[in-house]
Amino acid sequence: MNKLIRPFQAALFGLGIALSLSLLSATSMQARSRVPEASQSLAAATPNSPTVQAIQKQLFSPNGAVILTAVVGLIWLNRQDGGRVSKKNRLATAQWAGKKEKRAARRLAHRQINDRRRNAVTLFVVKPQLQFLPTAVSKPGQPTPTEPGATVVRIKDDTKTLWLTEAQSGTAVVGGPGTGKTHSIIDPSLRSVIDQGFPLILYDFKYPIQSERIAGVAAKAGYEVRVFAPGFPESDVCNPLDFIRDIDDVEMARQIAIVLNRNFKPGTQTVEDPFFTNSGDQLIQAVLLLAKSTPYPDIITCAKALGAPNLAARMQAADLPTWIETSFGQLISMADSEKTVASVISTASILFSRFMSPTILSVFCGTSTIPLTLSGKQLLILGMDQERRDVVAPLLATVLHMIVTKNANPNRKDPLVLALDELPTLYIPDLVKWINEFREYGLSCLLGFQNLAQLEKVYGRETARAIFGGCAGKVIFNPQEYESADVFSKFLGEEHLQYKGRSRSMGGKGGASTSISQQERTRKLFAPEQFLRLPQGTCILLNRGYSNKDEISLPLRCTIKIPKADTQRMEMSQAKWQKVKARLIKKSSQTRIDDAAMRLRKEYFLETYPLEKKVDPNVEETAAWAIAAGLL
Repeated sequence: MNKLIRPFQAALFGLGIALSLSLLSATSMQARSRVPEASQSLAAATPNSPTVQAIQKQLFSPNGAVILTAVVGLIWLNRQDGGRVSKKNRLATAQWAGKKEKRAARRLAHRQINDRRRNAVTLFVVKPQLQFLPTAVSKPGQPTPTEPGATVVRIKDDTKTLWLTEAQSGTAVVGGPGTGKTHSIIDPSLRSVIDQGFPLILYDFKYPIQSERIAGVAAKAGYEVRVFAPGFPESDVCNPLDFIRDIDDVEMARQIAIVLNRNFKPGTQTVEDPFFTNSGDQLIQAVLLLAKSTPYPDIITCAKALGAPNLAARMQAADLPTWIETSFGQLISMADSEKTVASVISTASILFSRFMSPTILSVFCGTSTIPLTLSGKQLLILGMDQERRDVVAPLLATVLHMIVTKNANPNRKDPLVLALDELPTLYIPDLVKWINEFREYGLSCLLGFQNLAQLEKVYGRETARAIFGGCAGKVIFNPQEYESADVFSKFLGEEHLQYKGRSRSMGGKGGASTSISQQERTRKLFAPEQFLRLPQGTCILLNRGYSNKDEISLPLRCTIKIPKADTQRMEMSQAKWQKVKARLIKKSSQTRIDDAAMRLRKEYFLETYPLEKKVDPNVEETAAWAIAAGLL
């Protein structure tokens, strides 16, 4: 059907031209017969001939208007066809986002920034001019205001702004080293979080490199900046036992036990015997509750309890609170099987032995000084120590897990943005759950990794695909790896192509003949090799905001250029970092753990939970006879 459109339009176009020429010719003849003398005098007075004047007069008449309308309509129909077919008859439907989709994203972004809801968040790259009413300004430790009147007055000069709408649905930023994913997308997005006054958790794998670029901007904006970085003097303290409310909080103790155990055993490792895994979790839960009941509620007490001889017998003899006794129930029931008890205790002890370092213990013992509940203008940085990476990573993951779990709940008022650049350096068992379930509670995840192969190595193939698929927003730079590029290319799909084919045949009485046919085929919207040739700073953006009435998340190819004003903000932050760091060191409450502190906890445990004294029945009988005989 579509192949017949062009000949039909050509015929109509020719008919319209013939009709217009005939009408104009008749008009010209009438003009000459009616006013020959006037025409001659007019021709002498003006350079225009009578024919031209008659044409002009006819064009501005009702008949001329009809002719012009017909001609313009035919031209428009011809342009509309443009070699394309209707959507229903296309072989493929992939297409790029255009001006219409960009306008839709801009409108949605403005609405979400104005509404400031916890589950409708927009981030942006290249800062527009934002102006908030005084009632909309956030404060540290207080939820972002959302009451009526707390709206953005205006957002202007944003023609170059790249909008990342629906950030609460997760955003994955993919790109190999040096492709610009951090400089072009992640860092500007973090500055946009600060511009809107939302709380932010930042994981800095190369601490303090990224923190230097962000902390100064946050401090200038009135943020409370906190750092948890084991091995650094500016680090605050986070005691895992502070997440446990009291000795009856069995659920939280169990949660900490499971997270600790899983973080020290990444998901791609060999699966262990579930009996010892579950028994180890149960024992860790028990010693956490036991330590919580002592004057020294920290992980040192947990380690000393597990290292005490005959732990099962000590717990059996002790007068324990109900829920602590229940937690130790499995260990006590296995007391007669010494090998089994030893294996379970060994499983739990190995975990706590990872903490046994003066540098590590100094940030895990004492009262927590990092904010466990984040709201308003608060920035919490989790810094990785490269020299102690294998030890510190599981501990950071555990702290991160507990903070996110505590904050992402139905009672939350404002958004909480979690930025995890270089994600594969941190194993988070519940990350898929966070992306898919916690977005309703205000958690917005911004994840950065180099390619799918790197992510699959740590999380496994299925979980890695679930993480990538769970993020509704995707920003893809050069992955520098073909399999990932092929996946991304298939993800974008194929587009429909229509072109003319020309063939020439010889022979017959008519001689040579040429035929033109219209061909249709498909091709990849963006081929794998094109992904591998993307230059630095150029990416493919998929975001729900770039949509039309039929489709969402239409891909947009963009080359990001950070303006001078944003670059100056970054440089200002780097220059201000030393002052921020000095302030953090002054506030730090780290206490170095020495031998005396270790002995104190060991002696307390052995004295408080002694072994039951076994009395020889024969000795008791002899003593009783002697008393009866009056000898004693």
